[in-house]
Order: sequence, then structure tokens, then C-alpha cells
Amino acid sequence: MLSALFSLLFRLVLAVATVVLVLSLMAVALVSVLGLLLWSLLRGRKPVIDMGRFQRARQARPGFGARHPARPMGEVVDVEVREVSPSSPRLP
Repeated sequence: MLSALFSLLFRLVLAVATVVLVLSLMAVALVSVLGLLLWSLLRGRKPVIDMGRFQRARQARPGFGARHPARPMGEVVDVEVREVSPSSPRLP
């Protein structure tokens, strides 16, 4: 009975510590973003938020989270291969 109580208290302490850690990290991130925003405004520059990374990630995985379904690639065309000798003239 006593070990179950200690186990429960230990789990509660760990849960509270985890919540405090996550909230403190979120607070640090928020303060950092607000600090950088204020710093850029004090320097007279418009804050730039690069959303291109998210767009490139969305395009890299078209089947995941895309608004439009992935289109088929199209027809595959074979080409005729010819060997090029080292003595052949080169284009400029």
C-alpha cells in the first residue's frame, strides 16, 4: 500500500515536471520570437518570415497534406542511344 502511494506521488511529480518543462520551453520560444521581432522593428527593418521551407516540404511530399491529389507522371518515352567517340567535334 505504501509503495503504491510512493509510486503514485512519483508519477505525479514527473508529470508536473514534464508540464513545467514543456511550458517553460514554449515560453522561451515565445520570448525569443518576440525579442527578434522587436529587434528588427527597432532597427527599422520589416520582419521576414520565410514560409518557403514549409512550401518546399509540402511540394516534396505531394501525397501528404496536399490540397490537390498527386497527378500521374505521364507517358514514358524511350530515346535512341548513340555512342559518341572522343574524336567527334564538340559544340562551343
